Amino acid sequence: MKVCVISTNIMTCPPAGYSGLEMIAFQQAAGLARRGHSVMLVAPVGSQPPDGVELHGTTLGESEQQSYSGYWQKLPEFSVVIDNSWGKWSYILKAEGKLKAPILGVIHAPPNTMYAIPPPVPLPCIVAISRDQATFVSECWGVPARVAYNGMDPEFYKADPKVPKSGRYLFLARFSRIKGAHIAVDLARKMRFGLDLVGDDKITGEPEYCQRIMSLAQNNIKYHGPINRDKCVEFFSGAKALLHMNEIYREPFGMSPVESQMCGTPVIAWDFGAMRETIKHGETGFLVKTPEEVEQLIKTDAVASTKPEVCREWANQFSVQNMVIRYEELCKEALDTGGW
Repeated sequence: MKVCVISTNIMTCPPAGYSGLEMIAFQQAAGLARRGHSVMLVAPVGSQPPDGVELHGTTLGESEQQSYSGYWQKLPEFSVVIDNSWGKWSYILKAEGKLKAPILGVIHAPPNTMYAIPPPVPLPCIVAISRDQATFVSECWGVPARVAYNGMDPEFYKADPKVPKSGRYLFLARFSRIKGAHIAVDLARKMRFGLDLVGDDKITGEPEYCQRIMSLAQNNIKYHGPINRDKCVEFFSGAKALLHMNEIYREPFGMSPVESQMCGTPVIAWDFGAMRETIKHGETGFLVKTPEEVEQLIKTDAVASTKPEVCREWANQFSVQNMVIRYEELCKEALDTGGW
């Protein structure tokens, strides 16, 4: 197959720091190329395409509409397009009847935050990143969605034997209210347990929220801000457990809980969205419905009952290799059937 993989203009591929969508796009391109396909990656100039992958360079930070004007002419050359961008401008060419190739529109956010209706084309080939999100897509748009879980590299995300367990809890996500840093902070202030706060504080659109979290980081609470992936592995390896407090967010997938489990560290997360799929309740972590449940789990040291090897074995199903194979299957299905 000849495949075009479209990323965003927000970060280069692979991202210099910690990122989700852009790393997934990079891994899609790299994995499909390794499996013998001809691949072009649409990503900002400065990206470092994997071996065997052609780069169409966009301008970092420009609008997706503007970058689309620079690559749309190339799309008819491809047998299939995997579009990870937010705007999905590639569907314009499909709607105009100028593109025969199927477009796999990968939805990296809750569908109700992206569009009021699905792309205005027959068989839009929507790809969700969890079963829960596929259900959400059908609820919002009335169209079916296939599922391709995001993939992490188990050779990269594994416990670092040089990092001792700190006995501290970890919050690792961008500092947006929907990720629930304030819940973790409030619990740590009340219960006086050690908490490390790690994540992006620039691309959040919530500077006041970030400032509030920073101001509360004192004594037993340490604010670290954005770090690279290598440092993330150190934090996952040393943490007692990850607190993923997505109380108000129907998490489409959630990469950090899977990365944490790959490193042998359990997760306490809200029983909401994809967390039911990525965490095995009682074995690799715990799913909760209230802050009081989190408090009780911490009081009783519930995560001590989990085993690092079980966490890792469970999380390995969400590997890069499995993700790439799944996208290959979906590309072939779309080509063989004309879409879904």
